[in-house]
Amino acid sequence: MNTLNLVVLAVVAAATWWLTGLDKNHAGESKRSHYFTRSLRTIAVVFLIAVMLGMMQGGGAGSAPLLLIVPVGIALLLRSSIAEILTQGILRLIEPGAHDHRQVDPHAAQRHRDAIAYLIHHGKTDAAIKLCEELKRDGELDAATLEHTLEFLGVKQDRAAVERPVNQAARLRATGKLTEAETLLKKLLAQNPADAGAAMLLLRLYAGDLRQPDRAWELWNKLKQQAVIPAAHLEFARRSISEWSQPHKAKVASTAEANSGSADDLLAQGFLGSAIELLEAHIREQPTDLGLRLKLAEIHARRCSNLPRAEKLIRDLASEKIFSAEQLAAAQAQLKEWRETLAQRK
Repeated sequence: MNTLNLVVLAVVAAATWWLTGLDKNHAGESKRSHYFTRSLRTIAVVFLIAVMLGMMQGGGAGSAPLLLIVPVGIALLLRSSIAEILTQGILRLIEPGAHDHRQVDPHAAQRHRDAIAYLIHHGKTDAAIKLCEELKRDGELDAATLEHTLEFLGVKQDRAAVERPVNQAARLRATGKLTEAETLLKKLLAQNPADAGAAMLLLRLYAGDLRQPDRAWELWNKLKQQAVIPAAHLEFARRSISEWSQPHKAKVASTAEANSGSADDLLAQGFLGSAIELLEAHIREQPTDLGLRLKLAEIHARRCSNLPRAEKLIRDLASEKIFSAEQLAAAQAQLKEWRETLAQRK
């Protein structure tokens, strides 16, 4: 092998090592530190290039097929790296200003929350306030969570509490104003067909409150055809519409509420929708009961495999600004456990 070939192989090795450092996993984290797998891929590519160079110098009729196979092998080894660099190039062309060279860190938010909880627990109030204000200014953590924490630490936040339209519809339904609730929910879905909260509430209103399962199924089919509502929500609604529309199930829920106030009996009997509805009724009466809120989120995560709904319920704890930083941290820990449980099932 001559000096030129050695130079070519050295350049190929350096370029391959650089390319493999561009890979990211499904969560967007860099694989740059995966040195073992990067080394194996680099060695394999260099070997294939050496074989190709040898065939080009040796010639022969049998080398032609191998000259076609070797590039394919190299492409397979580097397919993810090439795809990543092409993706970055396309993003730069579409929106040059939006490209961010910073490495994605999906665990940064949790570390920030842990740091705030640590400072509060050890009585370092000033440091906790300073950290919260810096994170709020830089936009590195949910603003509602930070504002709630700052108020907990005695720093008054200047903000106006605005009731979300879907919450307003839920309040109208809870107070028996079904026509007003229906009108508002239909308006919300007309404006945003992907509003899963409004869709689920309207389905329950038709099936449970108005006792019109035909309208509920009509809406369900329409939502399914539009394919904008998460499949988990639609599947939960499909299994629950019949239950919501049956009067005796509502009676079971009322009896359970009067006697024990627990959703566990309903879950044991398979009345999943009634259990959820009972918990939601309890939460409306006792919005500061963290146990009820976590129980509802757990049912959606564990029983319904509806992790997005559970995540939203946990996010709502922070946005309502009635729970402490320690309580919010505990809720996030529960959510992490549910995620791991669902991941193990797959």
